[in-house]
Amino acid sequence: MNKYLESIAAGRIIVAGHRGAKSCRPENTMPSFAAAVEAGVDCIETDIHQTADGKLVLMHDGKVDRTTDSRGLIREMTLEQIKSLDAGSWFSEEYAGTRVPTLGELLEFAKPHRDLLLNLELKDYPRDVGEMAYVTADKVIAAVESAGLADRVMINSFSWQILKYVHDRYGDRYPLHGFHPGFIMQSPEEDIFPILTYVCMFNCVRREDGSVNWSPDKSREERRRDFEDVKKVLGCEPCVCGWESPETMQTGIEYGVSMFTCNDPAKAIGVLKELGAR
Repeated sequence: MNKYLESIAAGRIIVAGHRGAKSCRPENTMPSFAAAVEAGVDCIETDIHQTADGKLVLMHDGKVDRTTDSRGLIREMTLEQIKSLDAGSWFSEEYAGTRVPTLGELLEFAKPHRDLLLNLELKDYPRDVGEMAYVTADKVIAAVESAGLADRVMINSFSWQILKYVHDRYGDRYPLHGFHPGFIMQSPEEDIFPILTYVCMFNCVRREDGSVNWSPDKSREERRRDFEDVKKVLGCEPCVCGWESPETMQTGIEYGVSMFTCNDPAKAIGVLKELGAR
């Protein structure tokens, strides 16, 4: 059985390191992943793009501009070019020269940490790169299976098409992670919640003109119902990102949150211990 499903069955709350430990180290780098593991996370969340020569690298944005010393689209750069970039100086001179890791490097890092889960977010979308997005999904799963880590991996995407593709091609082998409200997943043409295991909760609504209000004035009871609907009506496990204060984590526990994805996992784990939830 996939270890995510074991955690759900056991009623355990998962703490995931968001891009590793992005508050403490340069995000989506090996130092960040190492810091998350040292803090005691159950899971590492990361983001995957395919390069121009078909390699898989870990970076949140489709461009290298924000987190390296260069500029350009990942999909237009080779792995050699990506590997030449400094992915640490933007965060701190202490991490100058840190390189952008490949998915393979993360998988090798994870192997000896036998209880470590991986939440792999596929950032190549059909609307942006066409068929390449599906090739990326297949390459990610091939790498995971070659590394023998299929039982520790969940697939995540903001693209409903990618989530549906993974489900249709690989069945129930991998838990799938989506988002709520559903329109966040690039306006799905189908109801895909039945195939999702985890759903990250956003507090937003779509206006009549199609625009999004990212901070609607919802009461605590309305927010509670959002979480209850996801769990009881849609049958998915609710999760949140960035809820790391005692107040927000206590609220999350009350709402039935199954996974906290945290920017500072050491802080979050300490809070959960204080709340008696770990």
